[in-house]
Amino acid sequence: MLISGTVMLSSAPGTVPSFEIAEERDVVYGEATGYWTESQDGPKGKSSFLFKKRGRPKPLELKLDLYLPKGDERESRPLLLMMHGGAYFVGHKDELGQQEWCRYFASLGYVAASIDYRMGYHIRKKDITRAEDDAHEDAAAALSYLLGREDLRIDRDQVYLAGTSAGAAISLRLAYEDASEDRDFRIRAVANLWGYVNDIEVLTRASVPILSFQSEHDPVVPYKKGYPLNASTLISKAWGTYSIHEKALSLGIPCEHHPCSERRHKLHMDDKGVLTPRFYEIRDRMAAFFAENGKD
Repeated sequence: MLISGTVMLSSAPGTVPSFEIAEERDVVYGEATGYWTESQDGPKGKSSFLFKKRGRPKPLELKLDLYLPKGDERESRPLLLMMHGGAYFVGHKDELGQQEWCRYFASLGYVAASIDYRMGYHIRKKDITRAEDDAHEDAAAALSYLLGREDLRIDRDQVYLAGTSAGAAISLRLAYEDASEDRDFRIRAVANLWGYVNDIEVLTRASVPILSFQSEHDPVVPYKKGYPLNASTLISKAWGTYSIHEKALSLGIPCEHHPCSERRHKLHMDDKGVLTPRFYEIRDRMAAFFAENGKD
């Protein structure tokens, strides 16, 4: 990374790497009761649905990783909050894609954070719904924690959200379902990476710009409308990126949609966990979209 030769005076997002990166790992942002906060896939890539024992809920520490622009002397900086995917059952904050996106945005001058949140459930609809609500509650707590840390010098008028799959659904809930005139911060944009909403009318509650990527042949989350994993008896109906984009257009919400042709759910990593060319395309479009919709 390059070190900027001059101090950037504006807190508006940039698109050119200008800083080296400092990292703070496993920062505790809260405590809650649940099954677990991180989980790898099972043996030989098989799902942890088959291999992880749920047991009983227990007290948990909620943690995040921070990525900071080293040597940045600005009075305020934009915030990027990132949430991983994994069907509220598997995933972790230090997944390679989350790390590399956060590192890149820290090099642009953002305070970037990748969070863990509560996951796990028994295979029944009410427990899955509870897991979705718990994850949303934890992400809101992480955002509150970060905005409350004065040493991070976050510009409360420059908050950006991003997530993959379930993490994108959490991001959209934070931006739209939680929208309120009483907020003392502003969410400037959301990067919705193969995510969904459970009620398309939630988009009428705010006007937060949305950048979306998803495969038209996504086998997990419906591209238009349907049930994730085709599990109609277990999971609520979902509206995918195509429907989100069309609704946003009809409401005059600034939006950008990138339909992709890969026949896969995760677009940013291959089956071996290696970053794909699509990762870098998403990264660069996120930076540009955030800059376009940032502070004047």
